[in-house]
This record gives sequence, C-alpha cells and structure tokens, in this order.
Amino acid sequence: MKIIPQPQKISFDENVKFDFSKILLQKNRLSQNAKDDFLNFTKKLEIKTAKEENILFFNDDTIAEEGYKIEVDRKISIYASSASGEFYALQTLKQMLFEYKNNLPKTTIEDCPKFAYRGFMLDVGRYFYSVSDIKKFLDDMALQKLNWFHFHLTEDQGWRVEIKKYPLLTEIGSRRSHTNFNNKAHGGYYTQEDIKEIVEYAHSKYIKIMPEIDIPGHSRAAIAAYPELCCFNRELPVATHWGVKHDILCAGKESVYQFVFNVIDELLELFPDRYIHIGGDEVFKHRWKICPECQKTIKENGLKNETELQEYFMNKVYDYLKKKGVDKVFMWNFDGLNPTILNKDIGFSLCGGEEKERFFVDTSTKAYYLDFPYGYISLKDSCEHKIDENAMGGEAEIWCEYIPNKQKSDIMTYPRILGLVESVWNGNCDYNSALEKLDFYYSYIEKNGINHSVSDAKLNPKGLRKFFEILLFERRQLTWEGVHNIFDDLKVERQAKKISKVTK
Repeated sequence: MKIIPQPQKISFDENVKFDFSKILLQKNRLSQNAKDDFLNFTKKLEIKTAKEENILFFNDDTIAEEGYKIEVDRKISIYASSASGEFYALQTLKQMLFEYKNNLPKTTIEDCPKFAYRGFMLDVGRYFYSVSDIKKFLDDMALQKLNWFHFHLTEDQGWRVEIKKYPLLTEIGSRRSHTNFNNKAHGGYYTQEDIKEIVEYAHSKYIKIMPEIDIPGHSRAAIAAYPELCCFNRELPVATHWGVKHDILCAGKESVYQFVFNVIDELLELFPDRYIHIGGDEVFKHRWKICPECQKTIKENGLKNETELQEYFMNKVYDYLKKKGVDKVFMWNFDGLNPTILNKDIGFSLCGGEEKERFFVDTSTKAYYLDFPYGYISLKDSCEHKIDENAMGGEAEIWCEYIPNKQKSDIMTYPRILGLVESVWNGNCDYNSALEKLDFYYSYIEKNGINHSVSDAKLNPKGLRKFFEILLFERRQLTWEGVHNIFDDLKVERQAKKISKVTK
C-alpha cells in the first residue's frame, strides 16, 4: 500500500476487498472546508453519495493529538482524539481510494507524527504570490500532513503586509522598479483583510502560520519607505536585485525599536498562533561600525562589538514579544556564529551545524532548501537527511530570488519534498522506498493540481549535468552588488567622518 507519508503501523489483506464506490460521511467535528476538500476529491474519483453513512468517526482520547486509527471492513471507521487527527486520517484515506480505485482491502492503520513541527516556508518578499496562490500552497501542505506555514513577509525587495500605522511600508516598500529577470516593475502586498482570510483558510486545513519580519538586515524595503530607520537616514530605493545590502535597521536609535514594536503589535492581531520569526540572518554590520548612535549603544550597554550589538537588538525584540504573550520566537542560526549574550529562549531555524542550548527546527541547506537546483540538492540528498531527535521538527524552504511564480516553485519542490514529508512524520525517509512510491506520488499530486519534475536525470543529476547546474546557479550570484557595496561603503564612511567633525 503506497501511502505518503508511510503510516507507523499498517496491516491489510488484499484478498478481502470492499466496494466504496459510494460513500457518505458521518457527522463529525471537521471544518467544513476539510469535509469539502475530501468530498471534492472523491468526485474526481467518480465516487457517488451512499444512502447511509459508511465512513464513521469515533472519539478516542488514548490516541495522540494528531494521531488516528483507520479500520476498513464493510464500513470505514476512523478513531481520533482531535479534529486534526480525523483530518490526517482522511488524507490517508484519499490515497487509499486513489490507489485501489475505490475497492479497498481489509485494512488497519495506526498512525501519528514523530515531530510536532512539520513546516514549509515561502518567501513572498522577493516575489509576491497572490492570495489564491497562498491558499493552493496550504492545500498542498495539508495533502502531505504538514502543519506549519512559515510566511516570510519582508525583504530588501519588498514589504508584503499592510501595517496601518506605517502606510508607506506598502505604498512605497511593496514596489520595486524592476527585477533581475526583466525591466518590468513588480509589486504587491496583503491587506489585513487578506491576511485574516489566509489565516482562517489555513486553520480550516489544520495548519498554523508563523509570520516572519526579517530584521535588522534584509530591511531595505522598510528603509525605502522610512529612511530614518537606517544609520545616517539615507534615502534609498527598494532593492531590485539580489545580494546582501549594507544599509540595515539602525541598532542605536530607540525610534527603530519602537517601529519594530508597533509593527509587532499589528502582526499579533493578525496572526493568532503565537509563533513569530524575526529573521536575524545576513546582518552585515558595516554601517554600525561607523554609526555614532550604534557605537554609543555598544559603549553604554557594555557590549564587546557589533556582533553583540545584534544580539542586544534581538534580545530587546524578544523581550517585547514575550510581554505580548508570544509562545516561541525564532531566528535564523546567526550565520554560523556562536552568540554570547543572545537569550537562550530564542529558537533557531537551524540551517546547518548542531544546536544543544536552545530549541530549533531543522531547515538544512543541504536537504531542505528546495529553491536550490537539483545539482546541489538531489532527491537522494533530501531523503537521506536525518533530522536530529532533539529538533521540534523540520521545514522546507522556498526562497524566491529565482522563483517568480507558483508553477516554478512546484517544479523545484516536487518530488524533493518527499524527503521532508517522510522524515517529519516518521523520523526518517528510506530513499529506495521513496523511489518505489514515486510513480504513484506523481499520479496522486497531479490529480491534486500540483506541477512537478519527472526526469530521473534531473532528480539526481550527475557528471556534466550536475556541473553545469551548479555553474549556472553560482553565475547568478555574481552581480554588481558586491562592487556597488565597496564604493557605497566608501561614500558612507566619508559621510560618517563629516558627522564626526560636526559633533566634536
């Protein structure tokens, strides 16, 4: 039986089968959206409505929160202690009906996830994805029993969420003049009503949402809207191309912290799941080294250097979030550095290395960065990655520097996400077993409207194909941004010297 992810326990007898070409769901606690999702799929299989209920639901408090039990006999009995467990049971049942053409064998399945956090991150800062696209992402996640949507909402290239206290964030910060793909303008943002609609839809699929505002780096779009947020109050456009920007939020201005707190206040009204991500990656501190306000903050707080200044920044934001009742605060694992004063209660999205002091989610750059070409991360790499037993779970990433639409993101994601889907549910993914299920997986996701890559050569590229994939990807990283930063740094240093002379 080809079920993805593989259930913890399964037994079936293919010599004894029952006809389920007609079905009727018993009344249950599932959301209407979840019921409609199941019934719409059965219509695709040409299953008709039965006269009496033959899919029955039973509450069983001995079953784990997201676990379930399915018994297929003359009727289908589903046991669970929660609505989410019932929902995951139906995702399994959909696959069974698809594989066996509605003629199900006598079956018993007992199942529950290994990890509580089973995530998928989408970067909409680089490229805006419509509300309907986001809903389809959520559909696709639910199909595979993923339960956390990490919503990366802000970037150098775009601010994507309406903040009513700061209207210029979207009036100015959500638009850029052109992209690295073409000379066309690009923009878009989610109104607060859009966000409420997305959150409600996610919850109907038993998915929670963790918003991310990336600070203090990756903040060029916010700075374009409000130049006073950066050191030296520089007037800069929203970034157009990729590359690390040296103009970031100033860590020496109390007004910057107040800006962040005000943004958080509105975000928490929109996102009720009490997890939030505050970025913290690729914070190049060139401006802080010459900024009088930043240097004053370092001195007054007994900090050793600009690295500790970033930790001080993140701690202040964390303290505010805890006062507001946030359960967990995440950041990226600090660019491989070893933080000294960073609060131990801030968790990591762990891109690499080990973590022994704080909670973390595995977001491995070697397995789960699915925007990377297959030459970097093959299907085999994704499947063979082992999630640390101490992790909360794992998360796939789609960074959208080169992923301008959902069709492209699907091609990069499927089937490589199989490795994550199996690992976060079962604790591991057997590559050979994944290969055996691949044809079924393709057929099943196609039935659910998902694009994918099918070429075996592409899934696990070797030789020249792998070489040229990596070469092309690395070539894309060679932009004028690095050269521009050098000359711009010199310009800002001259400005800083002038400020220093005036203040003496």
